[in-house]
Amino acid sequence: MFGKKNDSPISAGLSRTSPVRYLKNHQRSGGFGKGDALLLEPDETQNPEEAQAGKTEATIEIEKTFSPLVENLKERVMPDLLDRIDPEVAVQLSRIELKAEFSPIVSEVLQELQVTLNRKELKELEEAIFHELLGLGPIENLLSDKSVTDILVNGPGQVYVERKGRLELTDVKFRDNDHVLHIANRICNLVGRRVDQTTPLADARLIDGSRVNVIIPPLSLKGPSLSIRKFADMPIDLDMMARQKNMSKAMCQFLKIAAQSRLNIIISGGTGSGKTTLLNALSKMVDRGERIVTIEDAAELRLLSSPMW
Repeated sequence: MFGKKNDSPISAGLSRTSPVRYLKNHQRSGGFGKGDALLLEPDETQNPEEAQAGKTEATIEIEKTFSPLVENLKERVMPDLLDRIDPEVAVQLSRIELKAEFSPIVSEVLQELQVTLNRKELKELEEAIFHELLGLGPIENLLSDKSVTDILVNGPGQVYVERKGRLELTDVKFRDNDHVLHIANRICNLVGRRVDQTTPLADARLIDGSRVNVIIPPLSLKGPSLSIRKFADMPIDLDMMARQKNMSKAMCQFLKIAAQSRLNIIISGGTGSGKTTLLNALSKMVDRGERIVTIEDAAELRLLSSPMW
């Protein structure tokens, strides 16, 4: 549909842009990291359910880290792959459509490079390239892992995850500092922000609402660092918190009455103590006819129970 060697009327009917010129323009604007040739942002018109469905499909039966063979081939294949992509057509497609279009082009490039892969390796290579172009690179699979609650990137060679309250060092690695910075800016661009030497600290969020903190040198001593706190897929309410013994049944009833009576409530606590989770749970007690206005530095609340939020 958008390969340069394709005679599709869709690609033929659009004005074509030189990949080299496209690369230079974006490098001047600071939108690329070292070694990247094309930045295709996630489809912001996609609703969260469709995006999550695409993510689930993309990571099925794929290991959390790709083999050295796949990582090496990714670096060899991507330049030729990007040279065959028409950006004007690519940006009009959803993530799922782009994934379908990438597969035959990847196979074509591998054939030209005289590389033969088995079915599993080919699928892993397609996923690695897709994550690099449209996702968050090496940490994309960690984001789809439901057992992971936090992702901590301390420079290119050190990525930790938190599972059940315990930190674990993973085998995930970035190419270099510029690679981490490129992914960080891709996240920040989603909320209209960026990180550089003049603004080395930024707060952002992912499409699913996950909270992201970015810090880069000179404030960070080990290179660019990322902290991603994922939101639970299942919304938590006050009754669930009482069943899990996060609070007593008496406290649960008290908070319900306080919220329904429109009393002033202050929620305070340290990092990770559950302030946002509790506020989301309290919001379910607000009458659906009430209008809710929230003021946040980085949007984290999900007051889905209120139609006028």
